Amino acid sequence: MNLNQLKARSAVRNVVVAIAIAMATTSFSTASFAVGSAAQQAACTPDVMRLCLTSLGSDSGIIACMTKNKDRLSARCKATLPPI
Repeated sequence: MNLNQLKARSAVRNVVVAIAIAMATTSFSTASFAVGSAAQQAACTPDVMRLCLTSLGSDSGIIACMTKNKDRLSARCKATLPPI
């Protein structure tokens, strides 16, 4: 892969990340991520972004994803949740 291809790939990756962040910000600013307390949301948002990005916009989807990935949740997030 040459330098121009690497630069193009990096630029595409940056755009994808920017879109994902914009979508997440929009989702979190609406009622669509109203699952859990404010403390749970603060502790678990990084895990949701890391593990459940495709479930944004669906509270039941986020819950299902986090349950499926319970062993991969951060200690901070697990500390705020009841046993899953």
